[in-house]
Amino acid sequence: MGARRIAASIAALVAWAALALQYVILAERIGAGLAAWRYVGFFTILSNIGVAAIATAIALGREGKLSGARARLMGLTAIVTVGLVYSLLLRATWDPQGLQKLADAALHDMTPILFAALWAVMPHGELEWSDLKWALAPPALYLAYSMARGAADGWYPYYFLDPTQQTIAELAVGILGTLALFTIVAASAIAIDRRLGRRRP
Repeated sequence: MGARRIAASIAALVAWAALALQYVILAERIGAGLAAWRYVGFFTILSNIGVAAIATAIALGREGKLSGARARLMGLTAIVTVGLVYSLLLRATWDPQGLQKLADAALHDMTPILFAALWAVMPHGELEWSDLKWALAPPALYLAYSMARGAADGWYPYYFLDPTQQTIAELAVGILGTLALFTIVAASAIAIDRRLGRRRP
């Protein structure tokens, strides 16, 4: 097994294990049914599922859209932004303990680092600036999904997306700021990919 597949295997294993652990913790706290509904409401969870699937495909040596350059860009943009937003806006808002602390670290710190490392060792030079729209599609769709869920049941996964906790102006700033961060991460990844691609023999 090559270095890329080993890196992908490690990233996939950590992500899937963290996802399973987080669901078990949530189910024990609020029940399996409600846990499943809340679980898929978090961008962190959805992003980890995405990068776990991409890393698994790479680890298994499968060639296709799921392991391709565009999918890797989408996964990298999502999971790196997860780590940044958590560190900038959410880490100081709570103090997880025990297994929750382990799950928290794996989902927000370990998986972003491992997937970024996997992305770095993969082939480069295939991305175009037009691929930026694909990287921004998941957060844009999630925003609509999250707001629709919140309007339906009154639960919002993140305070900066909760219109009941802030003014319209604060909500707009939070949304636009988050989307700007996604854009910066995606554009940086494309720029790096294109630069690395030019260095290929």
